[in-house]
Amino acid sequence: MEVKIVELAENYVRLMVKGEDHTFLNLLQHELVNDDGVVLAKYNITHPLRDEAELMIRTSGKDPLEVLKEANQRIISKIDEVLSQL
Repeated sequence: MEVKIVELAENYVRLMVKGEDHTFLNLLQHELVNDDGVVLAKYNITHPLRDEAELMIRTSGKDPLEVLKEANQRIISKIDEVLSQL
């Protein structure tokens, strides 16, 4: 996965994500919107034949990159929990 910051503000970030599709991005979006500090979390796959998506996060004052890191950590924890039950 390759991630490029396109736009960054105090409570907003827009990223271009290469190498991921709906599988991970939908999971990430779901995890982000469950965060009380997130106002908006959405992604858009620009074209089905391109391996590129745009991810946008708007927060209510929290650092959007920190929110993104926390969401990824929660996903990792949930996956580890599932794997430990196998």
